[in-house]
Amino acid sequence: MIFAITPERGRALALGFILVSLSAPASAAMLIYEALQRAAERDPTYLAAFAAQRANRERGEQDRGSLRPTVGAFGAAQLTSSDSEFAFGEAQETYPSWTASLEARQPLLRMDWGARGDRATASDDLADALFRQQQIDFVARVSSRYLEALNAQDQLRLIEAENLAVRESLENTRKRYEAELVPGLDLREAEARDDLSRAQRIAAEAAVEDAIDALAELTGPFDRPLPSLKPTAEPPPLPANSVEGWLALAGDNSTALRIAERQAEIAAADLRSRKAETQPMADLVGTVVHNDSTEYSIGQLQTEARIGLEVTVPIYGGGVTSSRYREAQARAEEARYELQRAREETRRQVARQFRDIQVASANTEAFRRSLVSARAAQAAVEAGYDAGTRTITDVLDAKSRTAQVQRDLNRARYDLLINTLLLQSTAGTLTIDQFLIVDAMFDLPHQ
Repeated sequence: MIFAITPERGRALALGFILVSLSAPASAAMLIYEALQRAAERDPTYLAAFAAQRANRERGEQDRGSLRPTVGAFGAAQLTSSDSEFAFGEAQETYPSWTASLEARQPLLRMDWGARGDRATASDDLADALFRQQQIDFVARVSSRYLEALNAQDQLRLIEAENLAVRESLENTRKRYEAELVPGLDLREAEARDDLSRAQRIAAEAAVEDAIDALAELTGPFDRPLPSLKPTAEPPPLPANSVEGWLALAGDNSTALRIAERQAEIAAADLRSRKAETQPMADLVGTVVHNDSTEYSIGQLQTEARIGLEVTVPIYGGGVTSSRYREAQARAEEARYELQRAREETRRQVARQFRDIQVASANTEAFRRSLVSARAAQAAVEAGYDAGTRTITDVLDAKSRTAQVQRDLNRARYDLLINTLLLQSTAGTLTIDQFLIVDAMFDLPHQ
């Protein structure tokens, strides 16, 4: 499981993670584990899911309660005005009277006892599966926003570094122009690149603010900057290395499948219950009744106790019972098709997300090799510029290519990590322990 739901540990623990047994390194910078902790205590969607789980589990208890004894009390008081004629005379009286009764009823025969028990168990399981799905969606939402913020932050750092390099090239070109070593065209080209670089920086700064705002919406305000992904960091090892392996894991752990299965079980139990509405029912009934009308001239004080067996045989209910049965038949068929759809959709999602991981992994390796080549090409162009065989345009182009490959590499590495987490979410294998491993992949900012 991802979370522990133990109300006695307090609201934060009940809504969050098992923090008493796990510890993350203390840092002024917010790591992903801390982001999950913060969001678990304030995200309305997650808090609503926690309340919904408690409400949904009561449905099973209501089914179980329908088979237990019921006890009810009744009381009434009246003031009666009577004008009576008898064979021996007549009387006009106004008198009070009261009645009290107590009834206990125990169902003895319900043809859907087994169906109610199955439905109660399936309802409990469904409540837990729905909440677990909300937990997984919550973890995926927070972790995705966190990693998007880190990537935006890293992209800004790279653009700032490129901006500095372009500015240095501009200053160098300006000095050469003033010394009449390069033509004015080179200076104008360097100025244009500087303007473009500053525009890119403004866009990157806006992207960082957007990503930070999206994350802070879930976690609340936090200290900046955030950590960055280590250059040599690799995603946690996967429990399976093929689509077939992941499909097997999803078959055992996918919450989407568990939800569809429990809903199909509940629909089947509902159908059996509707069918039982046309069959006899028997209750053991005990009643104690006390009547007091002694204020009346011919009134009485009466107390009686009864115990007996009540049998109900439905005969005709205006077609409502048969209509409910037909509705239950259709709902059961609908649930079976929904289960089939969930299986097919899970299979498609797992296969697609596994391919996304393969693509991101391949891109990461390709961009790493490209970065080595781009840096070597940049060094060669800069040497040619110093020798007078290359123009400033060539140098700026080479620097831009190197910076772009570095940004592409960073994007691919974050994509690989995000896709790994999403695949594990879909398959139902994501656990809180894995986020402590993910936190170890980050470099903390220098204070």
